[in-house]
Amino acid sequence: MLKKIILGAALLVSASFATYSTFPVPQAMSGEARITSDFIIHDKWKGMDLAAKGRFVPVQNLELYLKLPFRVLSRYDGKSDKKTGMKNLTFGARYQIVPMVAAFLDVTFPTGKSKFSDDGFEFYFGGQFSKDFGAVALGTEAGLSITTEGDNHKKPPMSLTLNAELDPNVSEVVSPYFGVTMNIILNDEKYRGHKHVETSGDVGVSPYVGTGIKINQIFSLDFCVTLGLGDEDYLIYTSGNDKITVTLSAAFIASF
Repeated sequence: MLKKIILGAALLVSASFATYSTFPVPQAMSGEARITSDFIIHDKWKGMDLAAKGRFVPVQNLELYLKLPFRVLSRYDGKSDKKTGMKNLTFGARYQIVPMVAAFLDVTFPTGKSKFSDDGFEFYFGGQFSKDFGAVALGTEAGLSITTEGDNHKKPPMSLTLNAELDPNVSEVVSPYFGVTMNIILNDEKYRGHKHVETSGDVGVSPYVGTGIKINQIFSLDFCVTLGLGDEDYLIYTSGNDKITVTLSAAFIASF
């Protein structure tokens, strides 16, 4: 238990892992760029992450995705814990196999600070199913996350991510959405090839609700609130204690 508390407090990792979108790949030669701000509250710790994200569809059905995240604020009990800086970069690709089914692969590179980022390469891959029912659109995703052993000789456990989101068709200006992401840790963390922390079977759940606001044909805004929940062992491993995490997100989006 003590190892989990120490490890979780050092990493303060984000529990949710999802692709850029769970809905069909847009038309060819279209794209999107966004600046996202995440304000995270976890017990006595507060932090803020900024990320530049973008996607582009060079040919029909193929989407390329890039995420450059940066932690600009990290404070514990009102004092800086000096855990700010670049986080790991992610590059991904998604292919629309048929109108309702897509496959994806995201690769996260160990470009960030080891104080709060994994030191190995992370591969996240899986499939998506989506369907527009008219009054509401459904987007779902199932993915497996595998991280290689880094220079610190630590190999994080594999995890299965399940996500479902509903987007009611309200108006052309306001687009509310709500969903939930479940993370299931499949095995134990290892250090130099041996079990380091017992994590197999730990489960986290992250419900979220948000809305998109269209300013014009190019620019829009997005606001979202996410709760980080789960069983006690999962919360301790991913965040240092068994408290709920609250993430307030805001994004400015430019589409072309």
